[in-house]
Amino acid sequence: MRQSFMNRLLETHDKASLIAWMNELDQEKRAIKQAMRRYSSETPENGGLSGSQRYSKLRRMKDRLEHLKEEREAVRLKLGKLKRQQKSLNKATNRKIVFCQAFVAAAEIELSPDQYLQLELKAMEMLTNHKANE
Repeated sequence: MRQSFMNRLLETHDKASLIAWMNELDQEKRAIKQAMRRYSSETPENGGLSGSQRYSKLRRMKDRLEHLKEEREAVRLKLGKLKRQQKSLNKATNRKIVFCQAFVAAAEIELSPDQYLQLELKAMEMLTNHKANE
């Protein structure tokens, strides 16, 4: 995938932007499919392409369509990850404070310092994403 796509994917953290992005990708896919149908049905007599020009044009369109499918899937996976994080955060915030404090204490005791740090960073990331989506 393109570097610009990956950068945008890493920088996008709100649900609405991801959904809008998926809609843009879907719109572009529909436009390409429509153009492919048009090129496939046109004949040289109608002003359409023929031979290798037609084949290369359709091949480029098909390749672009495959890239769009991969990009959409990556955006969909990121959206699913955000939804799972939001669900977990909602679940945690609805628990009693005493349980949350006990959970943190148990994690600090049971996990290695590196694992605990990773867990703490993940929690910070989830809170940041939650605040961005409000």
